[in-house]
Amino acid sequence: MGVDTKMFIAVKKEAIIDIMPIVINALNKWQRSELDRYADLTCDTYDFGSFNINFTIHGENRQLFITHTCSNDYSDTYKGDKIIFSLGNWGVSEDIMMVVADAIKEKGDLYYVKNDCSDDFKKLELSLDLEKN
Repeated sequence: MGVDTKMFIAVKKEAIIDIMPIVINALNKWQRSELDRYADLTCDTYDFGSFNINFTIHGENRQLFITHTCSNDYSDTYKGDKIIFSLGNWGVSEDIMMVVADAIKEKGDLYYVKNDCSDDFKKLELSLDLEKN
């Protein structure tokens, strides 16, 4: 089991339909601004319960996992529906998560953990947290 950078948004599960295009567009825009020579990202799903967004940034092949079927996870932090984002904690994982956070911040409260093995989720205050990055 690896160490992951994670985030979730406190929103009804049905919002996945609105959230996915926003996340894909934000990562595409960020990826292109970093270096146009990288291949476009792809989004895969088997059952529409979870998604993998695959892309390359700074020569790193990355996979952002997104699910809306595990609302009981992290109920000690937030009880209720949530969409969970998970990304291996290496390279520019923090930057990637902040791109996603900035793109979806209008949709609900965001909770973030840099290292899911040793840290606790903290509610993001985006006006402060994103200015630091």
